[in-house]
Amino acid sequence: MSKIRYTLKKEFLLIIRDIHAVTVLFVMPAVFIMIMSLAMRDLFELHNTVHIDVLTVNRDEGKESKVFLKAIEELRTFKFHLLDKDIATEKVKEQMHSRDFKFALVIEENFSASVGKKGGGADQKPLELLVDPSVNVQTQLVLKSALDGKLAKQKADAFIDSIGGFLDSAGIDRKKLQEAEESRIKVSYVHKGGRYVKFPSAVQQSVPAWLVFSMFFIVIPISNTFISERGQGTLMRLKSMNVSQFSLILGKMVPYLLINAIQVVIMIAIGVHVVPLFGGTALTLGVSLAGLILIAATVSFNAISLALLIASVARTTEQATTIGGVLNIIFGALGGIMVPKFVMPGFMQDLANLSPMSWGLEGFLDIFLRSGGVSDVLPESLALFIFGAIMLTLTVVLLRRQREVQ
Repeated sequence: MSKIRYTLKKEFLLIIRDIHAVTVLFVMPAVFIMIMSLAMRDLFELHNTVHIDVLTVNRDEGKESKVFLKAIEELRTFKFHLLDKDIATEKVKEQMHSRDFKFALVIEENFSASVGKKGGGADQKPLELLVDPSVNVQTQLVLKSALDGKLAKQKADAFIDSIGGFLDSAGIDRKKLQEAEESRIKVSYVHKGGRYVKFPSAVQQSVPAWLVFSMFFIVIPISNTFISERGQGTLMRLKSMNVSQFSLILGKMVPYLLINAIQVVIMIAIGVHVVPLFGGTALTLGVSLAGLILIAATVSFNAISLALLIASVARTTEQATTIGGVLNIIFGALGGIMVPKFVMPGFMQDLANLSPMSWGLEGFLDIFLRSGGVSDVLPESLALFIFGAIMLTLTVVLLRRQREVQ
């Protein structure tokens, strides 16, 4: 037991001396979480909060145009900005370019007459939509369909009002006919394999993604201390003192497990408390502390085991940093860290399952996004533990051979 205690003490002293490498593990994910959570906020929340600005000119003086304007303001995807009714069309186009608006809506003078079918310019279309050529066709169709729907609803209401006397005589409630019916379509976001039931916010994606990425970057401080000890003959002296490989490995793992645990706490705190201060949404923590601890512990075990294997194979810190950095970037790009998995094509989502970072990210998303518990993160945790155990076994075999050679 004393040998393990002294091994741990030695490792903590080495970490303190290499504090710059450890600091990177906290600064890097914090910066990425802040930048990505804020920069990608509108992309992730497109279906909830983002809107497209539309310049609007109402040249009609009747009440029907005012009713129409009130109705289209209910379109949450679009935000309408009213201009003076006497502004010329050319001036509207100039404002579109100067103010970087992609759409402008002109309500013509005959709008009320067209809705009421009272003649007066019936051949002229009551609405004109000005569109920037750079706007994709899908977005144009969304706005056009929404305007068509509101216009059709208003015309139907006007027709019902015109035959109100007949409806009253027949005992039909005209108000029920004119009530806006709620959409009967339920929208769910489905990940390949049917796992996604909710769409993540930017912070729900960024915090676990960059947390997992930074936990795997533990290879930098581990390789620095490990290779330094090997070069200085520290490992040989430990062997001469009959320090077992178990004590050596345990002495390496425990301090970095603690560092990873601190990483988890700090990055979650940034997602919960700091990101909202800059206009982002707060991170939701889910309902299972035990599940969070389990997935965090297995990700840490996996990352440290892989780092120890790389440090055992590499001859210099430069080699270890290069190998570890390249592997981490590949795992991150493949595993949904840099590009979210739900925007990947199907074959890329299948390839993502080969990355241990993907297992860790999915586990954190199970907790933060899907309100999962221990049973929900068990598959990912088991996969991470098995992979880590294999890496650790290979490390022990390599160290044993190196000791025999020395």
